[in-house]
Amino acid sequence: MKHDRQAGRHVLHACVVVLLLGVLAPAPALAGTDAVPGSLHAALRVLDDDPARPAAERLAAMRLAYAHAAPVVMQPSECAALPDARLQDLFESTALIAFYARDPATLARLQCLYDTLQARAQATEEQHRAMRGALIALQRFDAANALRGRLAKPPSALPDIRGTPLPGRPVLRLDSLTQVQRAVLAEDGLRVVAVVHPYCGFSRRALEAITTEPEYAWLHDHLQLLVPIGQAWPGREMLDWNAAHPGLPMQPMVADPAWRDVDTDQTPLFHLMRDGKVIDTVVGWPPEGADLRALRAALEVGTH
Repeated sequence: MKHDRQAGRHVLHACVVVLLLGVLAPAPALAGTDAVPGSLHAALRVLDDDPARPAAERLAAMRLAYAHAAPVVMQPSECAALPDARLQDLFESTALIAFYARDPATLARLQCLYDTLQARAQATEEQHRAMRGALIALQRFDAANALRGRLAKPPSALPDIRGTPLPGRPVLRLDSLTQVQRAVLAEDGLRVVAVVHPYCGFSRRALEAITTEPEYAWLHDHLQLLVPIGQAWPGREMLDWNAAHPGLPMQPMVADPAWRDVDTDQTPLFHLMRDGKVIDTVVGWPPEGADLRALRAALEVGTH
């Protein structure tokens, strides 16, 4: 059961992840790209700009419109056969979908279209950035680093991911700005997994309270911090936090189907988990602090 002391208003006290990351790393449609009237990209922009719909509903409508108008199959030969205008429209449309929906199939479509743009020497600075962002969101850091030289102001290199995939819900352990290690979320027994982000003000206020206020001391031995990754990599911010709080490190998520049943679309979220199964959730961080008493009661019953 999800708890919220102001039912229906919890978004006021939480950052919606796709919108948060959109401010930090704009999708091409948000970075000034003009949609051609009558194009698929223009139709998707109309759906995306609808303020009456929650983000999840907008994405569902955008996916449906995209599926109706885009080719069913996009292999290199199909992408190479596209006329220039259709190629540009499909890239912008697919980049917008990829910004909100981080999945390998959408990334593969975007890569196919991008490779064709590159082959025709038509890829723009915004398109280089869109491709790089989509790769970051799925932790394809090697491929994202390969695009750095195509940007007018090359960004810092992303870290090298070491180790092999392990069974469980995958995360990364931050060793340095240049190296991270594959790991999995610890899920034995009762734990509270806080979904946070260093760019989210509500997350920062929650973490400040949890680490300094005595009323949250009971949480420390059970807490893990999980960071959803979008099209920007907050490596320095996570490392700075971890250096200051070595007993409570931020663990960036690795995009994987294993996370499908764990809500990570808002931050902060507090999931009470027993042996990897979510049994209760508290959403957001109001000005007076989140009401975590239900989680505390369950922890006390489960650990005594």
